[in-house]
Formats: sequence, C-alpha cells, structure tokens
Amino acid sequence: MRWTVLSGGAAWVAAAGILAACAGGMGGPTEQRVAMAPISFNEIAGWGDDKQSEALAAFRRSCPKLTAGPDTKIATDGGTKTITPAEWKQICDSSSAVKAGDDRAARAFFEENFRPLLVQAPGKFTGYFEPEMRGSRVPSRIFTVPVYRRPPDLTDKPYYTRAEIEQGVLKGKGLEIAWVQDPVALYEVQVQGSGRVHLAEGGVLSLGFDGSNNRPYTAIGNVLLEMGVFSSKEQATWPAIRDWLKRNPAQARDVMRKNERYIFFRDTRTQGAIGAEGVQLTAQRSMAIDTAFTPYGTPIWIDTVRPVARKPGATEPYRRLTIAQDSGAAIQGPARGDVFFGSSAQAADWAGRMVGEGRAIVLVPNKG
Repeated sequence: MRWTVLSGGAAWVAAAGILAACAGGMGGPTEQRVAMAPISFNEIAGWGDDKQSEALAAFRRSCPKLTAGPDTKIATDGGTKTITPAEWKQICDSSSAVKAGDDRAARAFFEENFRPLLVQAPGKFTGYFEPEMRGSRVPSRIFTVPVYRRPPDLTDKPYYTRAEIEQGVLKGKGLEIAWVQDPVALYEVQVQGSGRVHLAEGGVLSLGFDGSNNRPYTAIGNVLLEMGVFSSKEQATWPAIRDWLKRNPAQARDVMRKNERYIFFRDTRTQGAIGAEGVQLTAQRSMAIDTAFTPYGTPIWIDTVRPVARKPGATEPYRRLTIAQDSGAAIQGPARGDVFFGSSAQAADWAGRMVGEGRAIVLVPNKG
C-alpha cells in the first residue's frame, strides 16, 4: 500500500504500481454504496479544453487487462453495473480508430462510449511521483547504502525492523540489488514504492515494490511535528521534510528509523513506474483510487487545484481526464484520488505539495 508522510495530512504516497498485492482486486468495487448524479459533458468545466488524446493513450494501456480479466463491477446512479470483458473489448476496439494526438476524436470517443456521473461526495486529490537517485551495482566509497530484494525467508509475519536491517542484519546474504549514495533518497523511494537508479556503470535500474517487513508504518511527518521541527501539518510537506532530513543527517537516521516499515524491491526491467493494475503509469493521466468504489481502467474527470511551479502557497485550476490505474491504503473514499506526476524534479515538487479539494466525475461505460 501506499503510505503518507502525514496521517490524514499532506499526502506523499508510495507509488502504487507496485503495491498490487495490497490493492483491491481487478473485479472492481465491493458492495460499497455511493451517491452519484448524472451530468452532461457540456456541464463539465474544462472538458472542451482538455487533451483527451493523452487520457486515451493511458486508457489503452488498461485495455489488455480489461478485456482479459474478470467482469468489472462499477458503481452507478442506479446501483452496481457489470461490464464484461467482451463489452470492454468493444469499447477498446473502437478506440483504435482514434489517431494519436487527435484530441477532438479522443473527446468524441469518450462521449460516445461513456456517460459521466458526478460523485456526490467531497473530492480530495493528492499526488505522487517516481523518485530518481544515483547508484551502482557494486558497493564503493561513494555508494554505500544497499537496496535489498525480497528475502527468501520473508513471510506474512513481522520481520526485522528498519533499524535492524540498516544496521546490517541482512548483510552478506546476497540480497543486494544495488548500492546508492543517499539514504534519504532511498527512504523516499521506499515511501513512494518505486523508483529509478541511474547507475554509475550506465543505464537505469527500475525498482518495483516486492514486499515489506510487515512492521508498523509511522509517518515521519508526525514525528517531526512532535519534535517541534514543524508547527503545523501544512508546513510538513515532503519537500520541507526532505530538506530537514538532508540538513540533519545524524538526526535523520533516527527519525527515519521511527518508521519500522522497510520495503524490498525487484528490478522491474521497465521504462517507467507500474501501477497496481499492472500497467505502466502515464504522467498526469494515471491516478490511484480506492478499488472498494472504483475499478481499474475507469476514466475519471477531476476538477481540483494544483500547486504552481516555483511559487510556494500558490495554486492553479487542475481539470483533466485521468484513468484509474493504481491504488493504495492511504487512498480511501469514492472521490479520493492520487495523481501520478511522473519522475522529474517538477513532478516531485507537485506531488510533494499537492492537496486539493474538488470533485470527481466517473465515466461509466454505456455498453451492455
């Protein structure tokens, strides 16, 4: 599951992709009730200005899962609706007629194949990203922090704590995937759930979630609040937390160890983050959702605000079509979304500061 640095506060969450084992199933919502109201596409602010071709490209990545998986159950204004793989295939096949980059045709595709329903619950939207760090496949004077794969003796029982692992209890067992330079960067990757290591030997190692030590998770934002480093949750954004950890390396180690949860990784051998649905995520078009309410592959229009780049405290309207392709334990509720921003420095800034209210409009297939 995805984890937040602040319980119930500014979200900085683990990249979903990779936490498929912790997420809901492909079938869609369990019998959760949610009020939804019909709305026309013409009533959706910003619908005519969005680049729906980008969302369509993301949707197509979900198609192999939707057409080969079990029936999808999706909440509607009239109760739960079932979409069969054959019905998804009909929708996905019709998308093949839309040329890449043709926003007008993509917009028409969604209008013809889906109907919009406004979720009758307050929306809350946060962001996450895929961190990057420098490293090597072999240890050196520079690269001293090991990145571990899943231990063969790991079960569903509590394993060694973060402190025990960092103190070397797994050393010499041949579990190291790579070694990195920055322990704070590795912690960041562990919270996000995936990341990239730019190798000194050349190339990039893509890390994906491969289990945890089954120890309690402690949000270090709360730890720093208790220490008096921050006076409010609003101050404790991830960029501010990261800055404090880097400026106080001795204390940082002890603070991070307050979080006993430790994440193990595997080499995904992909070019980007993989969501819990099992498909590669698309920057600013893939979103993590609560699978108790919304199944993977569902198009969702979000109407919220995003932090303005390089302007602390400033926000701007953020309206766009996203695709439900990820999930996480911190993402709960019918109008709760976590936008994947990508892997750039700008993505990290957006994700670390985004907490926006708004509304969610679910696009329900009109086939079947």
